[in-house]
Amino acid sequence: MLKRNVILLSVLIVIAGSIHAQVRPGIKLGYNLSGVAASYTGTSEIKSTAAGDPNNFRMKSGFQTGMVVDCPINDAWAVQPGVRFTSQGFIDKYTGNGKSVRKFALYSLQIPVYAQYRLNIAEEINLLFQAGPYVGLGLFGRQKYTRKGKSVDLEDKQKKITFGGGTSNDIHKAFDYGIGAGAGIEFYRFQFMVAYDLGLYDASFDKKEAKSASYNVDMRNRNLSITLAFIFGRKDPLQNKKD
Repeated sequence: MLKRNVILLSVLIVIAGSIHAQVRPGIKLGYNLSGVAASYTGTSEIKSTAAGDPNNFRMKSGFQTGMVVDCPINDAWAVQPGVRFTSQGFIDKYTGNGKSVRKFALYSLQIPVYAQYRLNIAEEINLLFQAGPYVGLGLFGRQKYTRKGKSVDLEDKQKKITFGGGTSNDIHKAFDYGIGAGAGIEFYRFQFMVAYDLGLYDASFDKKEAKSASYNVDMRNRNLSITLAFIFGRKDPLQNKKD
């Protein structure tokens, strides 16, 4: 409950900040290429042909959408908090059971807070560099299963992945945190960024009821993203102009 309250309080701070006259609210959309850094924690070693071996984990495509608040400190530095709904997860490809593939889509609410440096290179064009922490809260997830290239039907309870339930179908910990960094370019009110997020919290994934697949791994989220943000309000602070 405390962790959820921290998330909600952070959201309120971001929204309240956007009301301040000196900040620029914006919207952001992006593409994710996500995965996990994982290690097996079961009582016996599993083989690479079996489901749940981290050596078989691959990255998967996803998306993110949300809002940001650009808070200039001076002509070069700004703080940019935000709120984003993000689709991440991973793919498990293994040779057992007829070359099977399991795709796990995990949906979360995240709050990043970046320190952002702007380097002006032309009129209304800046290079952007950013870094900072984020916190997140897992909301829900789904899995898809294919064998020999064909989709395999799963019961609804096998498709669902829940966060924080502490059962064999769940990611045990809904809370997440990590650090991120990125670089990009700003033109007028558009910000194009390439960024990488490094999760630092072990979510403990344990799923054992999907067609005899067994998962019991420590995992930390990884995500490469390409985003485009549109910033409302006044123009780039470096230009010292008003709308």
